[in-house]
Amino acid sequence: MRLSEIVTKFKLSEESEIEVDSIEFEEMEVDIGTRVLLAKGKRRRIVDLGILSIIYKNCNKEFVKDYLDLTHSLEYVHKKYGVYTELEYLSLNCENFVKDKDVLATLRELKAYILSRENKQHGL
Repeated sequence: MRLSEIVTKFKLSEESEIEVDSIEFEEMEVDIGTRVLLAKGKRRRIVDLGILSIIYKNCNKEFVKDYLDLTHSLEYVHKKYGVYTELEYLSLNCENFVKDKDVLATLRELKAYILSRENKQHGL
């Protein structure tokens, strides 16, 4: 399903999240907090389309593709990118593209936590 179709469906559903089985990402502005449940087979992943749209447009299309590919586990995503979620990726790699000061402050705190977590895992 194309991203634009999913966003329209999300707005019309009046639900906090909707379920889809695939997302064909495209470059477009999406509000942070537009969440969908991506479900295929046994694997399910809640994704924030707003955060992914920032990453897709400004940082790394490949991360978005890998993150939305449910054949990849979150462990695979972590090994390849050093993060488990799109929010973690945004905080480490794309924070300069976030305009909202409250979101930016949260990203900086999350970045400090992630760096601390990764250093502990690697014995640094």
